[in-house]
Amino acid sequence: MADDVETNRRRGADAARWIAESETLLTSSGHNISFRRRGQGPTVLLLHGFPTWSYDYAAVAADLELDHEVVTLDFLGFGASDKPRRHNYSVPDSADVVEAVVSLLGVKQLHLVVHDYGGIVGQELLDRHRRGVLGFGIRAVTVLNCAIVYSAYRPVRLQKLLIMPVVGRVVAARNTPGRLRAGLDRVRGTAKLTDFEFENLWLGISRGRGHTLAHRLIRYNAERDRYHQRWEAALRDWRGPLTLVWGQADPVSGRHVLEQARKILPQASVVALDEVGHFPQSEAPEAVATAIRSQR
Repeated sequence: MADDVETNRRRGADAARWIAESETLLTSSGHNISFRRRGQGPTVLLLHGFPTWSYDYAAVAADLELDHEVVTLDFLGFGASDKPRRHNYSVPDSADVVEAVVSLLGVKQLHLVVHDYGGIVGQELLDRHRRGVLGFGIRAVTVLNCAIVYSAYRPVRLQKLLIMPVVGRVVAARNTPGRLRAGLDRVRGTAKLTDFEFENLWLGISRGRGHTLAHRLIRYNAERDRYHQRWEAALRDWRGPLTLVWGQADPVSGRHVLEQARKILPQASVVALDEVGHFPQSEAPEAVATAIRSQR
């Protein structure tokens, strides 16, 4: 119980309140996107990964809101956003959602913080930036664990199964809280999920039975296989402030990805976190907030 109280204090809001504090954008395709804006100061945009949602950043957001305007959103198919059952989810569509939210808020320039699937969307946004077609300016980029070097990416067995036709749909349909929690803990470091943390994550993941859409949401891996060279070039060509905040104990995109990233991104500042896995924003939120704030 004491552990739950401490976790709640650190996060600053439970998932139900997080959703209640959010607003909604209706996209041109007729889908509702949930987003949240809190605090005042330079704008920081936090993009979440798969299979979680923006609540991943609750502790980081609570810290940064003291001196930043913090914007989070749930991609289509995630969290409190709509979860159409037969939609063909794509990275460009997710990038369009980001542009629509930023435009609605009237933000002209921001610090882009990305993780996992959000990292791919971030690379698409950076590619648009270098082509001069992005609708807003980027003043700095912070990347948390993701496959920014595709050749070093090591998907777990479940991810490989989900991408398979027919098999993926069956596996997603059998996605239970216990199985999901075990899967998340396998890619974390020493800080495994508490009951409180998982229950709040599950609230958004399972909303609208979103947990059974994993086989459709993970199709971004096929896109990454096709477009990774362009997306990697976009990050490599970025000349603004760049920080890599990396959990070393992540079996999917941990130390082995960071080693390769250092070679192709020599300009990047690096914060290497020992004993932290795939989710630095929830495993080591203070370190992540400090790294973001250092680029102010």
